[in-house]
Amino acid sequence: MELFIRKADLMDGNVLVIANQNKETIFIASRDKENPLLIQLFNRLNTKIGEIKLKNSFLKIYAIEINGEEVATINAVPVIDMKYVHIGKINWNITGNIIMSNYHITKGSKEIMQVQPTILSLGHPGLELDIGEMDHAPICTLIAIFLDKYVRIPNFKPDKTLNLGFKSKIKFNNFKKLER
Repeated sequence: MELFIRKADLMDGNVLVIANQNKETIFIASRDKENPLLIQLFNRLNTKIGEIKLKNSFLKIYAIEINGEEVATINAVPVIDMKYVHIGKINWNITGNIIMSNYHITKGSKEIMQVQPTILSLGHPGLELDIGEMDHAPICTLIAIFLDKYVRIPNFKPDKTLNLGFKSKIKFNNFKKLER
């Protein structure tokens, strides 16, 4: 099963539409404005089928619930070289380039889902989720949204006192042609 999510929706939207290759809405995900760490997933009939929420704020552990039952946990501690994440309870492993949204999820040697960036209609960038089993679609969709939204390269703010600006220190007139 292939699902698609627009990157523009992931970046700044509170409502995300997850569609299939025929552009039919399969899921609708929403983020709460008051609690931005809560992502809820609804089916086409607007019935809540799952959510991912902060379980332990000190350890940054999130719980993934499907139909009101906690089925998995994921740790969101930022790592500089983000190439592997383990999902607890269901024993899934995420490997690949998570920062660039090009990864796959496996359990043992069986592939559960593959995520890769794609170009959608009208040239919009998006994510393509290739899910092996329909039963895994809700949890896989929540994981993909979570990884895209909350796992980021650490933002290091430049220290201006070090005078390490991004601009070149070479004077512009060094590149001018000398006229005689």
